[in-house]
This record gives sequence, structure tokens and C-alpha cells, in this order.
Amino acid sequence: MRKLKFAACALLFGMISCAQETTLGARIDQYLSPFVLGKNFTGAVLVSEGDKVLYDKAYGQANWSLNVPNSTRTRFHIASISKPFTAAAILLLAQRGRLGLDDPVSKHVPDYPRGKEITLRHLLTHTSGIKNVNDLPEYEAASRFHQTPRTLIDLFQNKPLNFDPGSRYEYSNSNYNVLAHIIEQAGGKPYGDFLRENIFVPLELRDTGHDGNAADVIPNIASGYQPRGVAELENAPYIDWSAKTGNGSLYSTTSDILRFLHAYRDGKLVPKSTVDQLWTEKPGNNFGWFVRRSNGELVVSTNGRSPGFTSSAEYYPARRLAVVVLSNSYSPVSQTPIADDIAAMALGKPVSMPGRIVPVPIDPSQLQRLEGSYRFGPDFFRPNADVTLRIESGQPLLDWGNQFRTSLIPVGNGEFVDRQFWARIRMEQDGSGFVYSTSGRDFKVRKVSTLR
Repeated sequence: MRKLKFAACALLFGMISCAQETTLGARIDQYLSPFVLGKNFTGAVLVSEGDKVLYDKAYGQANWSLNVPNSTRTRFHIASISKPFTAAAILLLAQRGRLGLDDPVSKHVPDYPRGKEITLRHLLTHTSGIKNVNDLPEYEAASRFHQTPRTLIDLFQNKPLNFDPGSRYEYSNSNYNVLAHIIEQAGGKPYGDFLRENIFVPLELRDTGHDGNAADVIPNIASGYQPRGVAELENAPYIDWSAKTGNGSLYSTTSDILRFLHAYRDGKLVPKSTVDQLWTEKPGNNFGWFVRRSNGELVVSTNGRSPGFTSSAEYYPARRLAVVVLSNSYSPVSQTPIADDIAAMALGKPVSMPGRIVPVPIDPSQLQRLEGSYRFGPDFFRPNADVTLRIESGQPLLDWGNQFRTSLIPVGNGEFVDRQFWARIRMEQDGSGFVYSTSGRDFKVRKVSTLR
């Protein structure tokens, strides 16, 4: 009789658990629907708690020209989620006595200017002062051709530092180019080979790799796209991914990223004591991780954005709850708000359901009054960035320079949506500028001049 009661209870518990999963899955489906219909999200989503997968689904196309759908096995370029892998390789070399985290860069790159002042720890925490290679005018041309960590270093090593090493935090991809070179020097192998032999193979990350040779054929890898107009996509600009070696050259799947998160947390890659030190709440990016409090709990996250791709992984260590979102679109919705909101759903928190972008007609004469040169403030991601608002073929767009433009969709009341950065723009009524809202922050942009 007791066995019968126990079986009945187990069955009831299983039904309740299944219902909860179904409810979560239905909520995520409903939440993602407007993003998918508007082609603002194309990719894969994986949600897991402990050893249980709660949601695992793909949307959109891996290749829109060939009508090849994304799947849960599709490989995506993961952009800056590559950084925790690079940092882990440095930690492995430190454990083996090949280098020290407080080594000066000059020990491994003897000709680096001020290399005696910059340490590996500065590189790992973005406190070196080295300029971001992505912001250099010459990087755009260089990124179209094969690079090595050494040739990438040559692009920026003779540029003056933005600040004295260790004096403050400023995110710079260059730091991880230098780390990739140091991995090759201390590890005695090319960057991709070292990571494959010491991280990918031991952790059984079978669908993860370094895209270091543009001639290689990579099975099941998605093509990259970027938003165009109201609800369309276009091919992302070509990039040779070797130009991001160390900071954003890896590709992976949602399941491999999940496996990496669990292995890292459990001390299977670096000692658990080291993980506990790194996964402590502090400002900035620490060894590739952002650590903060969200939904009332400690969360460790990493994300990335490179031409044609965005990625985000959020991990709640106390619950072993993971949300991995990989996308082959440059629209940043997979970082904000999708990853954050899905994590909140998994935690039982209320989340506002998004709506589709609905453009509204706007008076052409009103549009022309908006044309002009604008300047962001020093608090923007690209401090003091200059942009031009133009009207072409009756459509407003922001020209960011270097042939990079983003379409603006009028949504009424002097507001526009920039799909490329999932930003909302609110024009000032006095014509003095606009407020650019993205990633939960508002940036004031002032008008510098009108166009003639």
C-alpha cells in the first residue's frame, strides 16, 4: 500500500514538474515570438537548471539564402564569450608554472612599450590602458585579411596608453590579443591548438573551435546577418575571424557553452578556489566574466557582439541555473533584453512581454529638420562619438562612419527605434539633440550642426 502511495505521489510530482516546464516553455515561446517574427532574433536558446534542461530550441535560419534552418546543434561565432576561454588558458599555464599572473608583459613580449608596467593581470581585467584595436582606423582594413596575434599587436603597441596601467578600468579587445600571443609563447602551440588540446577536448566540447583559417570548412556553422529596414536582414560585412584571435574568434553551440559553464563552476578546468575568487561581485570585467546581482541573486555572465553575431550566457551559481542565447544576427536582443528576461522567467519573476515594432508615417519636412551632425558624450560606449543623421530615399538613418549605418524606424511621438543596437531614440522638442537609450542606459546626444 505504501509503495502504491509512493508511486502515486511520484507520478503527481512528475506531472507538476512537467506542467511547470511546459508553462516556462510556453512563456519563452510567447516572449520570443515578436522578436522572431520581426527578424530581430534568429538563433538558439538553452535554459538549464542543475542537470535538467528546461528549454532547448532554435529559431530562424542558419543561412537565409539557402533556407537552412537553425538547430540546437548549429555552431555560432560567440564573439567575446571567447574571452573566458582565453583567460582559462592563461590560468592553466599559470598552474603549470609557465607564467605568472603578475608577470610584466615585457617578460613575454620583450619589445612592448611600457611592457614592464603592464601585467598579465591588467590584461585579464581590462585595466592595462591599451587602446582598443577595434577603434583604430586601420583595423577595418586589417580585419578582412588573415592575422596572427603578433600582427594584431603591431597595430596598437606603439599607440599611447589611454591611462596608466592599473589606474582604472576600460574594456579593450587588444588585451586579449596580447594574451593570445602570450599563450602561444608560453604554451608552445598556436592559440587554437592549445585551446583544443587543453580545454575543448578534455571538457568534451566537440562543437567548439577557433576560426583561425578562413579557408577551413566548418560544418553546421551559421552565416552572419545584420538588421535592415523595418523587418529584414542583410549579410554582415566580411571579416576574417583570425583578426579577433583571443578576444572573439571562437565558435560554439548552446550545449557546449552550458558544458563549459558547469565545468568551470565545478573546478574541472581551474581550481574551485580560483573560481570562487573570480566569481565575486565587483565592477568591470574580470578574467572574461561580469559578476553582478540580478533578480536578487549573484549572477555571472559573459556576452559578445561581432559582425553578424551576438551571444550571451548567464549563470546563477547557487542554483546552477544557466541561460545561453546564441544568435547569427547583429541585433543585440540576444544580450539585452532576451537573456536577462528569460533568466527572470526561469526564476519565476514577472517579465513584460515585448511587442512588434510598428512603424508610423512621418512628415518628410519634419524628417529633414532632424538631419545633421550629432555628438555623443564621454559616457557613451564610444566616448564622444560623432554620428550623422541623414534622410535617404525618405528613410532616416544614422551614419557612424567607416561605411557603417543603422536604419531608424519612426514609431511616433518623436521616437525612433535603431534595430541594429536595439536602441530607442527620443528627439528633443527644441531640436538640440536626442536621447539614445540602450542596454538600460540613457545617453544624451547633442546636435553639432545641420546638413546643407
